Amino acid sequence: MNTERGVKKVFVLSVMLFLLFTVAPKATQSGNSSGARNFLPMVRSNCAPNGEDRSPELYVVYQEDVLTSSKEDAAFACSHGFPWESDTLIPLILYGKGIREGAMLGKAPSLENITPTLARLLSLDPPEESNGSVLTEALKPLWKKSKKTQVKAPKVALVFTLDQCRADYLTDPQIRDAMEFTLNVLAGEGAYYPEARLSYSGSRTAVSHSVIGTGATPGVNGIVGNNIKLGGDFPLAFNDDPRHSMNMFNLLTPTLADVMDLKKNNDPIVISMSPYARAALGMGGHGASFSDESDHDIIVQFLMDTGLPYTNDEHFSLPDCLRYSDSNQIRIDQWLAANYGIDIHTVEWTETITVVDNGTYAVPGANEITGPQGCFPDGETFTFNYPAVKDNTADRPAGTYQLWDENENFPSNSYYGDTMYTPFYQLWAIDMMLRTMDKESVGQDEITDLVYYNFKCLDKVGHRYGVSSPEIYTYLYYVDYCLRKIKYWLDENVGEGEYVMVVTSDHGAHNASNERILYRPNLFNAIEGAFGEGVILNDPADGYAFDDMIYLDQDMLDNNGYTQKDVALFVEKNFSDHVFKVYTKDEIFQGQE
Repeated sequence: MNTERGVKKVFVLSVMLFLLFTVAPKATQSGNSSGARNFLPMVRSNCAPNGEDRSPELYVVYQEDVLTSSKEDAAFACSHGFPWESDTLIPLILYGKGIREGAMLGKAPSLENITPTLARLLSLDPPEESNGSVLTEALKPLWKKSKKTQVKAPKVALVFTLDQCRADYLTDPQIRDAMEFTLNVLAGEGAYYPEARLSYSGSRTAVSHSVIGTGATPGVNGIVGNNIKLGGDFPLAFNDDPRHSMNMFNLLTPTLADVMDLKKNNDPIVISMSPYARAALGMGGHGASFSDESDHDIIVQFLMDTGLPYTNDEHFSLPDCLRYSDSNQIRIDQWLAANYGIDIHTVEWTETITVVDNGTYAVPGANEITGPQGCFPDGETFTFNYPAVKDNTADRPAGTYQLWDENENFPSNSYYGDTMYTPFYQLWAIDMMLRTMDKESVGQDEITDLVYYNFKCLDKVGHRYGVSSPEIYTYLYYVDYCLRKIKYWLDENVGEGEYVMVVTSDHGAHNASNERILYRPNLFNAIEGAFGEGVILNDPADGYAFDDMIYLDQDMLDNNGYTQKDVALFVEKNFSDHVFKVYTKDEIFQGQE
């Protein structure tokens, strides 16, 4: 057995070396250096056919190394949202029951393929609106057949999204050793697509998680951006109207969880969790609001405002094990102190810290999390220290607000905001997920349960410190430990070979220097100066999102004798150093039904 594992390890690492020079996103130079790339098919996939009312008059593709900001003193080190390889190349790993072993070289599936593939493994039909395809090359022979077979389905199907995890985080020799368990076990003994790529342009959280949940591209499921146009407003796609209400009604198509529940008479346990509601909702779906026969699935956000799990119990369920009480002290600071010996009010995240997991779900004999200790593999050293809670940022949350109440003010609070930029937040959230799986008896019968989880804090760290930064490198050790911990729980409680796991990302990211930041109001003011004040509907001065999607007053354009193409050419000409191409709504929906 050890010899076999050793051979697999050598094989996987050999594949990694090969892929480093073939699929890793390349560094880019500033300016117009990308030739005649045509991103229109990806933009159409993002918007058509169902997103016409929600889609912009102008869809801007910025240069691949640009960061856009509404603030002149932008604090982000990296960004995403563009169709370039840096933002759309992602890893995809399938592991467990029904999955064959091997690196799927030369294959580039997208996230809409996950739901149809899981449906095949579970002997279910995917949602009718799904336009993804089954990854048959990743399946063992008995699961390849399109007709239902008598093959016993996995007891649990799980999907984990490593938010903002680029494809080269698993191939770059500078940082890949942080993901040793993931590479050697999950990728090495599963089906690994090192060059998976989004088929659509909107490499954003709400967009991709909705694609994962529904098996449908954004133009089909309706979530064309983190913000979408509804009438004359531009709310967040999820969790808005009113804010923090866990509203998911903008999702036009059902998720796998929605249809699976109805097919199985609500017997499956459905769990979807994230520090951001838009990720949990996009994957988990509509809960009790899907139909009169649907039940309250466990869809939960981990609030930085309170340091507690949270949901809206009109649509979803918050299990007893996640309800705070004097006998169930699960708030993030209490949990980390009791299970990891970490006082987040005094302990800083540093490059040399070793964290010991003494909790119920710790991996025996492998419960110490030790990062790279401030040194890259090539010998380059680094240091950092970041407080998990900053003094005088906000008052410590005093309440235990866990259920949406339209008659009560939401307790907005940034006290635990900086904790989200440390691995401590992730350790707590993963424990809350495992606690739920444990107490809810996930995988304890022959009815397949469905679990989704989003590692959101990886994205937070990336935005603040940058792609392939020392902080990202160090943080990945914690991600790898959490995946090992999850697999250990599954092996012990569900049984080896009785579950299937998917590990992937919602998008990648790219760094940008200060010279490559486009201040959005400059672009906004130039357009309005040339084509009329008020011609842009999503005015950033009103707090609306204003990035790659620019919504125009078509009547004003018509009355002033201008076309969408006139505005697009103006932007391309006057902002050519930052803008690669501008597509118009007329182009996007030309020939679309």
